[in-house]
Amino acid sequence: MSTTGKEQYIDWQLRVTRALLKFCVDHNYPSLGLTEIRQSLKALERGDLKTAVECYRKVPLGGRMGYFDDWLPSVVFPSETAEYVQIVFRALLNEWDRVMRLSSEP
Repeated sequence: MSTTGKEQYIDWQLRVTRALLKFCVDHNYPSLGLTEIRQSLKALERGDLKTAVECYRKVPLGGRMGYFDDWLPSVVFPSETAEYVQIVFRALLNEWDRVMRLSSEP
């Protein structure tokens, strides 16, 4: 695999996508809402950056009611607080959005 151009980010995209997906699953995000993220991860694992970016673009982001980033994760582990899980979700989501954009821009 080439490490130039848009492909150079695939390793980090894989890591961030896995972390975001794990966090969402662990904190009970509705499974159906994770379809595009799972598809994006599978595409990244195959090295299919084009499909990964297409799946990423289908995830509704933008802070509007009902969008993916509108979710408030629940506390599931004793050491967590509501503020903590919200910040971790936002940080993971913002990093995923940032790194996926690196490969989606012309």
